[in-house]
This record gives sequence, structure tokens and C-alpha cells, in this order.
Amino acid sequence: MHPLCRLFTLTAGCGLVACAAATDGDALAVAPGPFQPTWASLGQRQNPAWFNEAKFGIWVHWGPQSAAAYGDWYARNMYVEGHKAYQFHLNKYGHPSEFGFKDVINTWKAEQFDAAKLAALYKKAGARYLVAMANHHDNFDNWASTHQPWNSVNMGPKRDIVGELKAAADKEKMRFGVSIHNINTWGWYDTCRDADKSGPRAGVPYDGHLTKADGKGKWWEGYDPTDLYGPVHQGGETGDAPSAAFMTNWFLRSRELIDKYQPDVLEFDLWSPTTIWRQWVKLDDVTGPNQVDSRVGMLIAQHYYNQQSKWRKGADEGIITLKGLTPERLAGSTLALERDFCEKILPQAGQLEDGMGDWHYNGKEGAYMPANEVIATLVEAVARNCNLLLNVVLRPDGSVAGDQEATLLRVGRWLEINGEAIYGSSPYNVMGEGPHRMKSRAQAKEENAPNKLPSYTEEDIRFTRNAGAIYAIVMVSPTKELVIKAVAQEKIKAVTLLGSNVAVKWAQAAAGLVIQPALQAPSDLAVVYKIE
Repeated sequence: MHPLCRLFTLTAGCGLVACAAATDGDALAVAPGPFQPTWASLGQRQNPAWFNEAKFGIWVHWGPQSAAAYGDWYARNMYVEGHKAYQFHLNKYGHPSEFGFKDVINTWKAEQFDAAKLAALYKKAGARYLVAMANHHDNFDNWASTHQPWNSVNMGPKRDIVGELKAAADKEKMRFGVSIHNINTWGWYDTCRDADKSGPRAGVPYDGHLTKADGKGKWWEGYDPTDLYGPVHQGGETGDAPSAAFMTNWFLRSRELIDKYQPDVLEFDLWSPTTIWRQWVKLDDVTGPNQVDSRVGMLIAQHYYNQQSKWRKGADEGIITLKGLTPERLAGSTLALERDFCEKILPQAGQLEDGMGDWHYNGKEGAYMPANEVIATLVEAVARNCNLLLNVVLRPDGSVAGDQEATLLRVGRWLEINGEAIYGSSPYNVMGEGPHRMKSRAQAKEENAPNKLPSYTEEDIRFTRNAGAIYAIVMVSPTKELVIKAVAQEKIKAVTLLGSNVAVKWAQAAAGLVIQPALQAPSDLAVVYKIE
């Protein structure tokens, strides 16, 4: 009997938690502890203090897709006839029936990857936590996985990428997290079993049809391409749901990752509660219908929180991030917004996920987010009660691409001066004021496009609060009289400009707090007034 079927049978006669954790041999065994696999149980926890205080994390969103140097979703799009990635692949590697993504993996060597150097840079940039991508939709594990032979220890760099980043984060006393994306493999990877519909290779299947036996004498001898590309199934957007074996494998890999690396952040590239194509784990209560997708997700959440409780001696310090959360589920997990902004201040701290460039290296060295935009994105996030998880693009060899290192050091220097307005802060009564506001994708009607920062003026101000003070973050250093309307009703005792020793000329009027601009601003980036 398949392990999932056995689990479903057991639940009919006894409590699921006891059955799931009965023996180490159970495929879906979870750690015992205070949390049960229901939202009511998970909802008893809140975001830990460290997360609310950290505000800024850096994401190492990096893997074998970076090796092609053609951007995100390469492993899928290289098999789409007529796609730009397909044509690029033809020109660089040859036809995907002969040189597939499995072979791209073999070109990824990470020669310059230095986890300690990266963590030290990110610490200087002001980041308080570091998140490593454990796997992407390409189904390749960046760690010493025992449930996925296609991993970075067995091939490619032949290094434990996640393990090295974990050790480096610990050395820098940064919190550590992992992101798991491979639930999307089912459906996303279907293109690898297609074939050209025209041209000289029409009808010739791509390499997704190959078997373990086909590897004899090849570099990948002994490895089964099906383990990488996923089981053969009825594909497409309306294709069949993942098999029990696929979901069990997802569970085992996620559980092992949790247990080996003890992350403080568990980021899932999936949505809850709605299942859309490619995203199958819904995280519904296991007391509901016997749905595979509901159970493995909730059991992983239960296992993770119980393990965190054990590692931290009863303290609830773990974070699970999900997208599309409904309000009643904000306690049991943390809302993630992918390159999107919420319009209102969140009731519980969330996480904005953005990047200085493409999610995977695309070969374009000069198109990275400058310091003023990084700081503006961070400020916009924090004013809405969000942390910023920022992807820094790495080249295939593991070095930081373009001018991002210099940019990060500028951001770090800004935070050295203005950090009290960011770290440990909470939102003010209003998010901000001024003519320019970030719009959500839905409002901008750009569902698949990242937000573009507006052209800020001196009147664009964002607010935070910390230790009794209000911080007015002016997005463009003012050169004329500034009126801050939102604090008109406050009883103001003092106003200082962070990073400046010159006394601020200010007065309180009916219209708000009136401030005369500094003769010399402490930065050409955003400036911060501390209002006591």
C-alpha cells in the first residue's frame, strides 16, 4: 500500500497526529509537539520578535538556471518552440532533444561561489537574515538531498550550497532561511516532453522522454532524467493533479531540508488557500477531505513548527511564508508579496519579495536596481508593516553581478545612519503622504509585471514609529520648506535630522509640522526626520 493511502486508512480509526508521528519509518511522519495540522492550532502562534525587528533580508535566488545566463524560467522556456529562450538554447547548446536542461546542469560549476564572503557583504548591507533557494521549479536541489539524486553535491558544483550559506549566516549571526519552489515542477516542466511542430526536427521528442538506460556512457550515467523532470503524466493547465508518489517526495525533501538546516524562515512559492495550475499544495486542515495536496502541506507546517519549538526550547521563532493568504490565516503563517505592494498597513508583519534584477542571471550586467530604489523599496515595505527580502543576482560562477556590491554598501551606509527608523520599527497611523503612492498589481492592471517605483518628489513621505518617536522618511531630500501634514495633531517636542548635527528649524502649525530644509543634507538618498 502506498504510504499516503496507508495514512488515509489510519486516519479513519485514530487521531492523525499520533498516526503520522507513530514511527520514523512512516513516510509522512512529523515531529511531535504542541502544534496540530489545523489552522486553529497554527493560528496560536504569531510572528516572532526577531522577524518583526529585522526588516531586511537578502535572498540567494540562484541555481543551475543561472548557468544559461538567460533569466528566469529557462528550464521551462528552452523547450517552448518559438520562445526566445528556445532560440537562445539552439544557438548556444544545440537542439533540446540532444542537449536538454539536464545537460545545462553539468555546465554549472560555481567556481567563484564564496558563501562566507557573500554573507559578510550582506551583513555590511544591513541585512539581518539570509535566505537560500533550496530548489526552484527545475526540481534540482541545491543541497545534500537524499531524496533527489539531481542535486548540487552529486553534480554541477558538487557542493552543498545551502549548507555553506547556513554556516556563513551563522558565523555572521544572521538568521537563516530556505525557499522551496519545486511543488511547481508538476505542470511547469511538461514542455520538456514536447517536440518541435515544424522544421527539420519536427516530431523529434525533447530529452524529457529519456530514461536511466539512455544514460549509459554519458556524463549522467546512473541518473534517471525522470527524477529531474518529474513523472510522465497528462500535462497542460488542465492536466491531472500530482500523484501521491510525487507529493510524498515533495514532503520528504522538505522535511529533510528542515531537519538538516534548521531554518528560521521557510519560504514556499505557493499560494494558499486557492490552488491554481502548477501550485498544488493548499495547506487545508487535515481533518477535512482526504486530499493529498492539503495533507502534505499542513503536515510540513506542523512538523516545522514543532521542530522549531524544540530547537528554540519552546519559543515560536519560525516563519512560514505563503502567498494569497486570507485574513484568518495570517496568524499561522506570514504573507509574502512577490514584487507587489499591499495598499494598506498589514495587521501582522508580512514580507515583500523583490530583486535587484531578474530572478536568475540573464547576462545583462548593467540593469540592476540602484541604491535609491533599494532604499525606497525597503521604506515602502516597512511603512506597510512588511520586511523586504531582496534577491541579489549572482552570476553562474557565484560572484555578485554588475555593480550590485557597490550598491549594497551604499545601502548599508544609509542604514547605519537611519537604521533606527527601520529596524524594530512599527507602522505609524498612516503609511505615508504625498502625490505618489505605490499601487498593487491588481490596481495597476499589470498582473505579471513588477511594480515600478514612482518618480518621487520632496512631498512624498513615509512614516514609521520606534521607541516613542515618529520617523518621517522623505523620499527625496527637500530643498524647500516641508510641511508634514500627518503629524498635525501630535504634541511635538523636538525634531532632528538623522545623520546631521545641525539643529533643525521647525514649527508646528495648523497645517502640520513645518520644517526648513537643511543647508547640507546628510545623504543624496532619502532623508529621515525624527519627531519626538
